[in-house]
Amino acid sequence: MSKKICLLVDCLSHGGAEKVAANLSLSLSKKGYNVFIVSMRDSIAYNFSGTLYNFGKIKAKYTKLKAFFEFKNFFAQQSFDVIIDHRVRNVYLKEVLFSKYVFRKERIIYCLHNYNLFYSFSFLKVPFLALFPHVKRRRFISVCKEIQRHLNKRLSIKSRVIYNFISSNIDSFKPQKPSFDKTYIIGVGRLTKVKQFDELLKSYNSSKLPENNIELIILGDGEERIALEALINKLNLSNLVKLIPFTNNPYNLISNAKALVLSSKVEGFPMVLLEALSLNTPVVSYNCKSGPNEIIRHNENGLLVENQNQLELTMALNKLILDQDFYKAIKKNTQIGLEKFSEVHISQQWFSLLENQI
Repeated sequence: MSKKICLLVDCLSHGGAEKVAANLSLSLSKKGYNVFIVSMRDSIAYNFSGTLYNFGKIKAKYTKLKAFFEFKNFFAQQSFDVIIDHRVRNVYLKEVLFSKYVFRKERIIYCLHNYNLFYSFSFLKVPFLALFPHVKRRRFISVCKEIQRHLNKRLSIKSRVIYNFISSNIDSFKPQKPSFDKTYIIGVGRLTKVKQFDELLKSYNSSKLPENNIELIILGDGEERIALEALINKLNLSNLVKLIPFTNNPYNLISNAKALVLSSKVEGFPMVLLEALSLNTPVVSYNCKSGPNEIIRHNENGLLVENQNQLELTMALNKLILDQDFYKAIKKNTQIGLEKFSEVHISQQWFSLLENQI
């Protein structure tokens, strides 16, 4: 009998961790696992496989207390073999209640998708609290080596590294007819402060790209949209910069871009870099914590920029886009090193974990 696996997510839209969970559901289902996806919010956009329990819809019908008991009863009735938790877990009281009354006896794997451990361990904002005993009993998956080292150093918790994988379906999105008839670079992600699209705008404005009619597309939704629109107007870039809403299929835009740029303050393991490289689009990224330096080989398949050095980011844009020989060499190498992030390779690590160590 196949194992019953629950993937617990905040939602199935917009974010990298959410896309990872959706892709994992497809892979596990193909292998024959009985997959359930529990979404805490009613926001479903990514393709997935399995039975969806949309708690976001359910909790909208009830009081918080009634919704909590609905949630608790669902897990009590299902008796999952394993729960793989991809959520942001930074609300202290909620995580205490979940751990004591919902997941007390469950086998849970915590996935760490962000270098900032506060997103995974809510008690860190209360300095006098010790590490919860229940947390020590969980298994931990870090999505890159840098998070693994940070987790061990900060909390003395050991984890296993399983990288996010590139969906095999991405091959079907290789370049089609461009959506825009202009040459452009692209940034993709939630429009939040941590993604620092304002930094990208300033670097772009300082570069030689505008005078060469190379446009900038920023793809995503979020609370920083109004501020970014104001900055675009302030820099007189309204004719060269486009803010495009989130789509669950950004691949045509990415594959036709001259380059993808990541300007985040902090990451986990940025899927968008893997996706761009797999689509033969060169990448430029701050060497932020964490992930970019485990994906990008500097001056080989992309450019790693000193972390938070805006001037160097500007120079990197000029070099990659305007030096045609250099650009051709980088573009030729975009596929180098991607084998270890393939769906076949990474899925096998998940299968091994679920079959042999749980």
